[in-house]
Amino acid sequence: MPQSVFEIMRSYPQIVVFLALAAGYALGKIKFFGFSLGATTCVLLSSLVLGQIGIEVPQLLKSIAFALFIFTIGYKVGPQFFGALKKDGIKFVALSLVVALTALVTAVGLAKALHFDKGTAAGFFAGSVTESAAIGTAEGAIKHLSLTDGEKKDLDTNLAVAYAITYIFGTAGGILFFKVAPRLLGIDLRKEAKKLEASMSGQAAITDKPELFSWAAQIDLRAYRVTNPKAADKTVSEIESLFSQEVVVEKVKHDGTVVDGAPDMVVHAQDTIVLAAKGASLIGATELIGPETDAAVVSDMVGEILDVCVLNRKIAGKTLGELSEMEHAHGLFLRRITRQGQELPITRDTKVHVCDVIQLIGEKESVEKAVKAIGYAERPSAMTDIITVGIGCVLGTLIGLIVVPVAGIPLTLGVGGGVLLAGLILGWLRAVHPTFGQFPNASQWILSNLGLNLFIACVGLGAGPQAVHAFATTGLSVFLAGIVLCLMPFIVGLYFGKYILRMNPVLLLGALTGARVITAALNTVQDDAESSTPVLGYAAPYAFGNVLLTIWGSVIINVM
Repeated sequence: MPQSVFEIMRSYPQIVVFLALAAGYALGKIKFFGFSLGATTCVLLSSLVLGQIGIEVPQLLKSIAFALFIFTIGYKVGPQFFGALKKDGIKFVALSLVVALTALVTAVGLAKALHFDKGTAAGFFAGSVTESAAIGTAEGAIKHLSLTDGEKKDLDTNLAVAYAITYIFGTAGGILFFKVAPRLLGIDLRKEAKKLEASMSGQAAITDKPELFSWAAQIDLRAYRVTNPKAADKTVSEIESLFSQEVVVEKVKHDGTVVDGAPDMVVHAQDTIVLAAKGASLIGATELIGPETDAAVVSDMVGEILDVCVLNRKIAGKTLGELSEMEHAHGLFLRRITRQGQELPITRDTKVHVCDVIQLIGEKESVEKAVKAIGYAERPSAMTDIITVGIGCVLGTLIGLIVVPVAGIPLTLGVGGGVLLAGLILGWLRAVHPTFGQFPNASQWILSNLGLNLFIACVGLGAGPQAVHAFATTGLSVFLAGIVLCLMPFIVGLYFGKYILRMNPVLLLGALTGARVITAALNTVQDDAESSTPVLGYAAPYAFGNVLLTIWGSVIINVM
């Protein structure tokens, strides 16, 4: 019976691929003392175990999966990558270069000292710096080596095994480093974050009618149905006086008609009112007014809630304080602002960058006017421009096939690097001309996440029974080398940023997490700082780090 099961698996390898994915994602959700290995690591470990059966996975599947993943990464970070080349981003670019070069030099130096082969060197690099894309570019470079198929197979196996050995500490070690980094800088992270917030917020008071960009805190809009007799048949100003902190009645809905909340307007029982205030100010509102209604009611009454992508070059580079004084800001509320999917602090001096997403709420006419002035409305859509994805992967593959001999050494971006470059350029063009290339966040997630882990599953299954021998012969030395490689770029980058670039320590820590492409550590820094200000340093280094660390996979194969 077991024999027949194994034969079925060998005959239909897709069964094993899906099993590796399912097992990896399931195991990746399990936390040990608050820490999880993550889906990618668990998919690789699951596939290495299942690979002992001896599964032949078609190379085409692996190539397609990696192309979709790497194109999506390039498309996502393209605007920030090219935007960082401007004057304001030079410090972040410099930090990213130092971190990336330190990682490269350390990896090559350790690999040569410990006599790692090319595959092991690239694998321990990719795992230690948690850059899974470097596996793909390294594999592409291995294909161009003048070796037998068997030798290339051994290198591919060592690549996967070394990656698996080092990835765990690459993530956990990164998080631990940022726990102690504030001590190395000699700072109290919470106090520094508060100082940064204060310096960015200015001393502007909250207005009587808080509109777009209220600087003391984000404005929360919530709708309540009036059922409490204390609030029924009272004027708007009387209802506002029920609260100990500032609360504004923004809209009143009576008998199906929505009107602005004038101070002397009388609110009746069963009317619905929209309150505008800081979140904490609305504590107890249900006892004072009545039950809170569905969030959709706010949109229906106030008008429109819309995410707007910043594309106008006259807007980019301005602070939220400057934007609040512009004509199109009147009558609107800012709900949040995100960059690379990370929420930014709302302060007067927070600078807006191209491709930041601002969520506005207000009357539909006002919101639409603001959209025209700011950029492009990201309306909910399930449509993805597959034409752009397909053309990008085709052009990237062709670029990656170009080989330029330099001093007798064949230099090439490889298919992975070529598709990454195509994604960067098309992502940037989408930011300049948003009429093409629709790529919703959900689509980006499925292509990047599933593409990466499908590729990793193929890598692990392809390693097969040889993986056990590789673990036994090089496991300890690779793991110890991985610890050094994980920490060295952080240490060098930390002191380079402090003494040479003289960066704000909060922004420096955020930038380091971006340069090493370790979002889990960014979350740790934000939690310890009790502030979202570290995100301000994250986006540009994240874009550069993704590109440089990915390319290093191919470079290491060629220089070893």
